[in-house]
Amino acid sequence: MAQGAREGGFSTGLLAELDTTTGELRWVNAGHPDPLLLREGRLVRMLETPHALPFGLNEAITGSQDFVVGSEMLQPDDLVLLHTDGVVEARSADGEYFGAERLVDLVTRNLAAGLPAPETVRRLVRSLLEHQDARLEDDATLALLQWRPTAPERLAPPTP
Repeated sequence: MAQGAREGGFSTGLLAELDTTTGELRWVNAGHPDPLLLREGRLVRMLETPHALPFGLNEAITGSQDFVVGSEMLQPDDLVLLHTDGVVEARSADGEYFGAERLVDLVTRNLAAGLPAPETVRRLVRSLLEHQDARLEDDATLALLQWRPTAPERLAPPTP
């Protein structure tokens, strides 16, 4: 996820890599909200690392870009919610933020109801749009990743 890129500018973002065999999630954060780790339908914690400056900004100031790489060993069926600040900072007509608490509540309630990850995200998007009267004023991106250790072989083409 990245936003704000333009020539001579900078871009915030979060880059993540999931080893689908071992369940190790690694990420760097350059100005985005921390990913949320969910297990058995409940928020376990935010996956925090020191935030780096947005991509391109630190290079312009110091000549290099240093990142702290976060790492988390996921358990089978763990979910990781990635989102941009445009989700939690979305405002209703009367100025109320959508907020992280509402985001977590919606995710955990939908998962507790047994809904799969894609339907949970669809409902999150619908709630976000309803909150802002269907007019987003900022980038609002969501990704809900689920690690299933048996899934990697389904991603590979069948062997002849």
